[in-house]
Amino acid sequence: MYLSQKKLAARLDVAQSTIGMWESGKRTPKLDEINRIALTLKITVARLLGRKEQKVEIVKNEIYVNGRKMKKLGASDVEAVLKHISDLQSQKKAPGRESVSIGKLKYAKKILIIDDEQGMCELLYSFLVPHNYKVFLTFNGQMGLEYFDEIDPDVVLLDLCLPDINGIDVLQIIRKVSRVPVIVITAHPGDIADIHLQELHIDGYIEKPLILKQVLNTLKHIIGE
Repeated sequence: MYLSQKKLAARLDVAQSTIGMWESGKRTPKLDEINRIALTLKITVARLLGRKEQKVEIVKNEIYVNGRKMKKLGASDVEAVLKHISDLQSQKKAPGRESVSIGKLKYAKKILIIDDEQGMCELLYSFLVPHNYKVFLTFNGQMGLEYFDEIDPDVVLLDLCLPDINGIDVLQIIRKVSRVPVIVITAHPGDIADIHLQELHIDGYIEKPLILKQVLNTLKHIIGE
């Protein structure tokens, strides 16, 4: 359909100068104006914007797009497309099916590390994340306890020598509210005796300097992969 600037302006209820500015590129029509133009010209918005509308047809195991046969696609491709469509239709008919499959997916276990040696914490982070663990780093006892309440970790790696709160005190606070597995990180294994004397349960300990493989094996043993 061809309309002069004057007639188009009258139908759209805008000034003729506005049409001129659109044509010259000095002004871009707003979304509601684009819709009104498309309705007035009796064309789609996609065509108005110069976007090519694609018509896809499947005829005798061949795919045609806008009437042109897709030479790179054969019968097996067509069958795959049809199967995909069938699967989508089945999912729509059974809305509960997707939630069941999602429930079976393995989620990343959350590890809370409470240790003031930042370099070592970052090393653990870089090592454990690729093994499907979600790692949270904290560098003092107070920060560790705040994160503990917030993230509800699956396991805690706890250093006994912290700059603000003694690691054993942190463990006492955790044990008042949770039985979450706790693995102690220490350069002095003898300190573990103090924990046992206070009847504070721990699930294991790792000596410094750390051996990354040992850390990973301990985690797998306690909370799985």
